[in-house]
Amino acid sequence: MEAPESPLGLLSRLWLREPDARALAECREIPSIALHTGEPSVLAAAYADLFLLNVYPYGTAFTDPSGELNGPAAAQAARLYEERGFQPPELFEVGAPDHVGLCVGFLDHLATRGEKDAEFSSSLAEWVPICCLAVEREPSAHPFYRAVAGSTRERLLADAPEPLPRLPDETDPFEEEEEIGLSQVVRLLLSPARSGLFLSRAKLGQLARTAGLRLPFGSRFDVARALFQTAGESGKVGTVLDLLGEEVDAWETAYRAWSDEHPRWAPAAARWLARTAETRRRLGEMRGILENPPKLEYA
Repeated sequence: MEAPESPLGLLSRLWLREPDARALAECREIPSIALHTGEPSVLAAAYADLFLLNVYPYGTAFTDPSGELNGPAAAQAARLYEERGFQPPELFEVGAPDHVGLCVGFLDHLATRGEKDAEFSSSLAEWVPICCLAVEREPSAHPFYRAVAGSTRERLLADAPEPLPRLPDETDPFEEEEEIGLSQVVRLLLSPARSGLFLSRAKLGQLARTAGLRLPFGSRFDVARALFQTAGESGKVGTVLDLLGEEVDAWETAYRAWSDEHPRWAPAAARWLARTAETRRRLGEMRGILENPPKLEYA
């Protein structure tokens, strides 16, 4: 009989693939997750909906101002894995090497060798809790994956190194642009490194339904753009901005709570709160500008 995985190893596996019978059995060792286990077929479908369609569990999706995958930080993670002898098969199955599951698996790899990497741990503590919160706030997420995300977040926040340094390659994401159009607004909101929060397609759809709007199916960018265009056509821009403001409130509340509970995370909290503060400012400006989306785009 195989020995059970370590908690970190199990969390890594749950992020990387749908759980099989063995993984679900081992989930009994993490009570917060064990409470929400279900049929493997149900969890497999929930996994695909969550991680393939809505929340992208990759580092540069949260840390790069572009919000795109496979940025320089991802290549750096791949080099680090190679240097430290971490070559799991999943490395060649996921979209980028800075996948949450691989990053957590690398921490487990180091721990089994009695090693640590403070810089890598600091970088994970900067963005993985944000990704976890995106999962926890995802409208369509199965409770099992919300629990997996919550357990991962708590583990990383509790183990955050002291002091937690500012990432050396971070730049000011709020350089003033001469002209702000709808496309620029959407890109800002969809980039966590600029906005301080993550808006999935399902979350955007939830905001639309709450505002009494219907959106077409499309990419995350197209859905976000349609949200503002449809709101403008329906005279509900103010409602959408109010709902976005409430979403910002929720993320800020989480950051402050984590900072209070885990003081070593306070410097990171300050950085994420600076981003949400800028988003709040931009939403205030948009309240006047977005009343007429066509003029906003082509002025």
